[in-house]
Amino acid sequence: MSGLATSILRLIASLAAAGLCAAFAGGAARACSGYELVPALVEGGVYDPADPSASFVAFDLRAADPDLPTRCRNAQVTIEIVGGGAQDPDLRSGAGVLQAEWEADALVRRTGPRFRLTQPARRALARGETIRFRLYRLPAGQFADAGDYEQLLRFSAGRSEVTFPLSVSVEPALRFEGDSAGGARTLDLGELSQGGRASSDFFFRTNAPVAVTLVSDNRGVLVHERGADFGTIPYAASLSGEAVDLSGAAGAVVRGRFAAGGVQAGRLTVEAAPARARYAGRYRDVITLTFIPY
Repeated sequence: MSGLATSILRLIASLAAAGLCAAFAGGAARACSGYELVPALVEGGVYDPADPSASFVAFDLRAADPDLPTRCRNAQVTIEIVGGGAQDPDLRSGAGVLQAEWEADALVRRTGPRFRLTQPARRALARGETIRFRLYRLPAGQFADAGDYEQLLRFSAGRSEVTFPLSVSVEPALRFEGDSAGGARTLDLGELSQGGRASSDFFFRTNAPVAVTLVSDNRGVLVHERGADFGTIPYAASLSGEAVDLSGAAGAVVRGRFAAGGVQAGRLTVEAAPARARYAGRYRDVITLTFIPY
C-alpha cells in the first residue's frame, strides 16, 4: 500500500507542474501587444496674452477599439514629445517660445523624458472609456509674438503608436500697464489767452503691431462748457510725434508705430494757439483712443 500511495502522489505532482507550465505559456501568447489610441485636443488651442489667468492644454483620449480584451488593461500608455523631453515641454514657432509647464494631473505621471498614464487611466481606456486630462499649464502674461506655436506628440499603447500635432494659436493682444490701466486721463491746457500745450504718456505691452484710432467728440475743437454758441477753440494733436487730423467723424488712424516687445510708451500731445476775445469759462473735448493689435 505504501508503494501505491507514493505512485499516486507522484502523478498528482506531475500533473500540477504540467498545468502550471501550460498556464504560463498561454499567458505569454495572449499578452496585449498594443492598441490604437485616438487623442483629441479639448482645451488650450488658443492663448490670450492679455488674460490674467493661466490657461491649460487638455486632451480626450480613447482606444479606437471600444471592446479591447481584458489583458490590455495593463499595457503601458505613454506620451512623448517628438524631438524633445517632458522636462522642457515648451512650444515653439521658429525662434519664438511659448512657455509650458507640466500639469500634475491625477491620470498622468512624468517619468524621465516622457509622460505615463496611471493604472486607473489605462484600465479605463481598455474598458472603452474616454479619459480627459490636463497635460500642460501655460502661464499667464506671455507676450510671445502672435502666431501658431507647435509641438509633435507621440501617443503609445504597448507597441502601437500614433503622432499628434499639437498647435496653440497665440492671439494678437495688448494690455495697458501701470497707471495707464485705468483707461482715463485728463490733460489741462491751462489759461489759453497765451496758448497752451499738454501731453500724457501711456504704457502698454503688445505682441503685434498696433493700429490706434483717435476720435474727437468735437472734431478737434474745445467747446465752451455752456455750448458751442459761447465759443470754440481749435487745437492740434499728435500721437508719439505724428500729427493727427481729428476733424473727421471717423477720427484718425495711426498704424505701425508700435511693435511687439516688452513694456512700451506712447504720448498724446495737444496744443492750442493763443485764444483771445473768447467768453470766459471752461472749454472741453474728449479724445477716445482705441488700440487694435493685428
